[in-house]
Amino acid sequence: MMTDAEVADQIARADRFIQELRDAIAEAIENPASAIDGHQRCLRWIADTLDAVPYVTFCNLANLDAAFQNRMGTTIMSVIRVYLMSAGCGPTLDFEGATAFLASFDGMIAKARQRMLQ
Repeated sequence: MMTDAEVADQIARADRFIQELRDAIAEAIENPASAIDGHQRCLRWIADTLDAVPYVTFCNLANLDAAFQNRMGTTIMSVIRVYLMSAGCGPTLDFEGATAFLASFDGMIAKARQRMLQ
């Protein structure tokens, strides 16, 4: 069970992550990495549906981001930025919205959780 302080830290971490993600998406829309029409359309779908993503997904990604930073000196956000550069640029990269886009990181989250339990 988490203490009140741990819950507050988790919320703050997730909220920072959400804002950083919003900024990354806005930057990708403003400076698209591709001229492919699907790229711009997919980025807009992701931006327009970000509020539909379950908060627990943001918590998991924020925790993964912090773990990457602590252990490797990089962040999961840097990986997300790369994924945003290719979103909508092919059939396997065409995401219907933010939930589908962020689901592509479920494998990383599951692997991190598994390692924590070992």
